[in-house]
Amino acid sequence: MQRSLAAVLVADVAGYSELMGDNAEATLNALKRLRSEIFRPAVASRHGRVVKSMGDGWIVLFSAAADAATCALQIQDLLATDPTHDDPKMRLRLGLHVGDVIEDEEDVFGDGVNVAARLEEIARPGTIAISDAVFGSLDGTLRPSFDDAGERMLKNISKPVRVWTGGQAPEASFAVQTSVDRPHVAILPVQTSDPRTDVIELADAMTGDVLTYLGATHWLSVTSGAVRGQAYTLTSRLRASGTRLRLEVRLVGPTGTELWATKIDGDMDDAFDWQDTSTETLVSHVLAAVFDAERRVLDKLTLEEMNSNQCELRGQLALDRLDPNAFDEALAYSSAAIEKDPQSPEALALALVSYLSAAVMGYHAVTEPYARSVPKWCAAAIPLAPDHTHLHLVLGVTAYAEARDPVTLRKIIEKALRQASSDYLTLTLSGWAYVWIGDQGAGAECLSKAWTLGRQSPWALAIKGGLAFALLQTGDDAAAIAHAREGLETSADYATLHRILAAAHAHLGDMSAASEALAAALAADPQDSIRVIRARNLFADHDYDNRYLDGLRLAGMPE
Repeated sequence: MQRSLAAVLVADVAGYSELMGDNAEATLNALKRLRSEIFRPAVASRHGRVVKSMGDGWIVLFSAAADAATCALQIQDLLATDPTHDDPKMRLRLGLHVGDVIEDEEDVFGDGVNVAARLEEIARPGTIAISDAVFGSLDGTLRPSFDDAGERMLKNISKPVRVWTGGQAPEASFAVQTSVDRPHVAILPVQTSDPRTDVIELADAMTGDVLTYLGATHWLSVTSGAVRGQAYTLTSRLRASGTRLRLEVRLVGPTGTELWATKIDGDMDDAFDWQDTSTETLVSHVLAAVFDAERRVLDKLTLEEMNSNQCELRGQLALDRLDPNAFDEALAYSSAAIEKDPQSPEALALALVSYLSAAVMGYHAVTEPYARSVPKWCAAAIPLAPDHTHLHLVLGVTAYAEARDPVTLRKIIEKALRQASSDYLTLTLSGWAYVWIGDQGAGAECLSKAWTLGRQSPWALAIKGGLAFALLQTGDDAAAIAHAREGLETSADYATLHRILAAAHAHLGDMSAASEALAAALAADPQDSIRVIRARNLFADHDYDNRYLDGLRLAGMPE
């Protein structure tokens, strides 16, 4: 008998008996796919442990509430958006609580299990019900995903429990981009013939990690399991001999051509670190292969030959450099996409965020030709924004740039995070927005998570720059310097990073390094001054507790 404090996730398939009555064979097949392609990989990826399986339900233990909540959100998101899981459609109710757990052979008891089970019972199909104990353990990127449902009396629980709910109910619309014809990657579960539990769990965890990281990539459509239609297909096999491991990976293009294949060796004695590095290697190469393949296709087309979706995607792919040419391309392609489809929320979001970002960086020669279009883009975006997370957030930041109303922008950020807390672009935009309204800690949380999910995306440099900026503002100068230097390895012309280095070194008293960084920043933008930087940035209060500006003054930036 083992006693511990754990985060307990209780899951149950809604309406399972009715589904079995309608079509038992199809239901069993759908349950098998759910278990092998979504549930097990998501649990393993977050270091969860299934301690009890009831056929159509599971009890899972996690050491951290944040891991349990992230796992629950990922499961519900995948079930809500994956078109391969619709015959019949599986809906889960999930309950989550932190409490005492007692494990006895193949059963599990305790307050944590009892409360989680009661929360699962009151959750609507497709949603999650969590206790206040869980909610209090979540960071600022996860809390907006849950709404306060008030105190509830739960069956056989003596005291009322404050309940928070999240997820997508069946009738709810999913607010992250799903309508655009994105490049589609089908991820098949990592296979293994090894009977050992730890090897099977490692294969599941790697499947979950790949789903998480590729699924957070804004310009891809990612599904698990069987391929439908034209898609890139990723297959992997984990082989084991004693403690030796070998992951064999193959990526095939939509036409059946092999684009990339490799073997990654490791050892079970170092399984966790090997899992992390192998997944990062795999995701990096898959994204690079798909990125290059899509760019080759689009580069063969003239602007006139592209449709709106292709123009918007080409603009997305341009934003991996953050220099004037990159924003010039992004604005040219996104404005062309809007001309081809004036009701495209994706194109409008890209055009507005590209314009705003270029303006903040001082690329006035790039933004000037599009200045008259911005009001038209905003007018077209307003009726579309409520159903589109990115557009709603970008429109909110654009309005904030004029009104400087941090209260309204904070509400918009929290709504976006509630709808898409695991989407790297939502996290990136939210992180920068938090920094602008003065909530540096929340900004750093968002950007740290965005970096974990989106480091291989076209927005990686924007994430790195935002993270360096937020850490500077929170007072972590050493970390800000480290991130700024890493960003400059990708793009030495990203002047913002030179300014961050100058300010951070000045705060640390290293005036020689501060002067060198400032000289590099002024070489990129000779007209820069404190007044110019204040004017183009979106700080809610330009001078109060602004370590960026104070550090630049110390470094010798002209006033």
